[in-house]
Amino acid sequence: MDYFKIYDTLDSTNKEAQRLLAQGAGINGLTLFARHQTDGRGQLSRVWISGPGSHVAMSIIYLPEHLPISTLPTLSMKISLGIVNALTSIDSSIQPLIKWPNDIYATGKKLCGILIENALSGGKVQHSIIGIGMNVNEKNFPPEISNAISLCQLTGSEYAPQQVALIIREHVMAMLEEETYDWKSEYDQYVFGKGKQFTFLAGDSSFEAEVIGVSMQGHLILKNGDDELRHYASHEVKWVVG
Repeated sequence: MDYFKIYDTLDSTNKEAQRLLAQGAGINGLTLFARHQTDGRGQLSRVWISGPGSHVAMSIIYLPEHLPISTLPTLSMKISLGIVNALTSIDSSIQPLIKWPNDIYATGKKLCGILIENALSGGKVQHSIIGIGMNVNEKNFPPEISNAISLCQLTGSEYAPQQVALIIREHVMAMLEEETYDWKSEYDQYVFGKGKQFTFLAGDSSFEAEVIGVSMQGHLILKNGDDELRHYASHEVKWVVG
């Protein structure tokens, strides 16, 4: 499969994708899978632990033909929904939720993280590198990452991480290429915490608010104690959970 490259060990699949693009070797949909990743990073440069045989560490190169910068939030949301669809196709008993802006949760714990790196020029997206890390066969986690969960813990079954990566690729690319159906309504069904109260942090101040949803602009919509709706970009607010 020339669109699926397997590495025994890599520093980071996202970094390898950057190297391939710099060499002119990146093609649309090319997916890089590492059995072991030594320098994986998540949002805000958090380290993503990846042990051999227990984990999906992958990156998808996406080369859109005409994607305005203004639609970047839509890109992120469609990728998240693609991963949700992949998970439910693996086992219908899994009940994944999209924790804004870029995590997939199940039973209140983190199952998957997404890191998207974009190259922009002339008001358009030249390419995107979609980094995905998913817990697959871990049976326990160290105390410092106790808010994590794996596919194996959820279903009681072990999986071949390479096959999981192929399923993720299939569903993410299908979602990115889909332009006809109302994907946003489907996305809204999977928003983590919807209708519930959480504590959030904005700058140095914390506050309680109810999660209402996510806008088409990719903003988290919260309702405060005065029933006022406010929209937050990902750099403006963060969860005080997980």
